[in-house]
Amino acid sequence: MDDTILKVENLNVVFNTKYGCAKAVNQANFSLKKGQKLGLVGESGSGKSVISKSIIRLLASPPAQISGKILLEGQNLLELSEKKMEVYRGNKISMIFQEPMVCLNPLFTIGNQMMEVLIKHEKITKKEAKSRSIEMLRTVEIPSPETRMKQYPFELSGGMRQRIMIAMSLLCHPEVLIADEPTTALDVTIQAQIIDLLNNLNRDFGTSIIMITHDLGVIAEMVDTVAVMYCGNIVEKAPVADIFDTPKHPYTEGLLNSIPSMEDSGKDLEAIEGSVPSLYDLPKGCPFRNRCKYVRKVCEYHIPPTVDLGGRSVSCFQYTDQWEVKE
Repeated sequence: MDDTILKVENLNVVFNTKYGCAKAVNQANFSLKKGQKLGLVGESGSGKSVISKSIIRLLASPPAQISGKILLEGQNLLELSEKKMEVYRGNKISMIFQEPMVCLNPLFTIGNQMMEVLIKHEKITKKEAKSRSIEMLRTVEIPSPETRMKQYPFELSGGMRQRIMIAMSLLCHPEVLIADEPTTALDVTIQAQIIDLLNNLNRDFGTSIIMITHDLGVIAEMVDTVAVMYCGNIVEKAPVADIFDTPKHPYTEGLLNSIPSMEDSGKDLEAIEGSVPSLYDLPKGCPFRNRCKYVRKVCEYHIPPTVDLGGRSVSCFQYTDQWEVKE
C-alpha cells in the first residue's frame, strides 16, 4: 500500500521581474510519506522557501510562474481555485514561518487568532473553539494557556510566539506541516525545545513534516530524509545518516566540511570557493561547476542528470558513463 501523502513532480518556479527572469526552482521532485520528516537544506537563495510557499500556494502569480504538479492525497493543488485552496490551507496542510511576530496580528489576542482558524475550517461554536485552542496550547507546553489566550503577541517572548504558531498550525490536525526555518531567530536553548516539540508532535499525531533550514545541526536531530538544494535544484536526496556519512554531491560534501568539529579543534574550516551564481544569469551546464573541485569538461556544457544510487539520488556526472569520456 502506497502511504505517500504529498508528491511534488517537476516543479518549476520562475519570477518575472524588471531585471529579467529568475529561475528559483528547477524540476524539483520529491515525495513525503505519512509520518515522515523530510529536510530541505541549502544556503540562502537556494529555493527552499520558494518550494514551501509554492506547496501551500502563497506565491503571488504573477510575478511567479509555477508549473508541474503538487499532489496532496492525489489532488493537484496547483489546479485549485483560491477559494478551494483555502479549504486545504490550514486544514490539510499548514505552515510555521520563521518569524512569528510578522505572522501574528498585533491587533488581536492570541485567543481570537486561534479560534478564528477553527471557526473558519470546522464551523464550530466559539465555546468549542476556545476549549480546543486552550487544549492545543497545553499540547505545545505553554504554561497558563487560559492567560495566554487573552494576551497580545507583543506581550510574549520569541520562543512563546513560535510555540503559539505551532499550536495554530496544528489546530485542525493537518496531514502535512511545513516548518520554514522555525528555529532561526531563537537562542540555542529554545531551538532545542522547539525541535523536541516538533518531534513529539510528529510521534503523537503522525503529522508529516517538511523542515526547511540551512542549519545542518537541526537537520541531523530532526529529519529522516534530506534533500539538498543549490540554485533551485535538488542536487542530492538521501536518508539523513547517508548524507552525513557518505555525501555524494560535491556541494553536500562542501557543506559538511564547513561545519566546526569538536574532534578537529583548531583545524581550519574548509570553505566552498566562489559564490552562488545569479538566478538571472545561471551558467551553462552544471550550476555548481564554477565552485566544484572535481569539475570536468562535460560539466561545462551539459546539465547533470539525476542518478538513482539505490535508496538515494544525486545530480552529478561522477556517477554516469559521461564522467569517463575524454574530451
